[in-house]
Amino acid sequence: MTTTTEASYDPIHRVSMSFERDGGTLWVTTWLEPGGHLPEHFHPTLTEYWEVLDGTARVKVDGSWRELTAADGRVLVAPYVRHELRNDGDSTARLRAEVTPPGRLEEFLTESARAAREGLYDANNLPTSLRGAAWVSDFALRFRDETVMCSPPPALQRVLLPVAARLTRRFGAIR
Repeated sequence: MTTTTEASYDPIHRVSMSFERDGGTLWVTTWLEPGGHLPEHFHPTLTEYWEVLDGTARVKVDGSWRELTAADGRVLVAPYVRHELRNDGDSTARLRAEVTPPGRLEEFLTESARAAREGLYDANNLPTSLRGAAWVSDFALRFRDETVMCSPPPALQRVLLPVAARLTRRFGAIR
């Protein structure tokens, strides 16, 4: 098993994550702070099994919210199923996801956490500047085969992201 040496922290969504790879599986350990939130998204090619290890989290799978504790076991999130997680409690919740195939999810989560620390986007996944717009459009296009955020709506993203990426590249705003 290979472990990433340090946790990746996202201050916008109030979440830390660490990663382990075991053959064809990626294990993501997630610490959701009180008020922490993983926004609604879906994965066209990845399957996830989420479980709470400590504390309580709320999980929304395919439009339905439920409270999840360690006693509830694992929750399947199949490809294309919209899902999100939040911690409405007073203490940090620790969760774990088994992801198959691992794809580039670790890279996606690490890069988005870095961009959050740099203030490139806000809690609605919208850019905060021209540099943020360049990053968001490039990032969403690079990872759209594996992870699609639901805000702004995916149909709108399909129209706007390629145009935004071209414009921001043209004006040298990227990276």
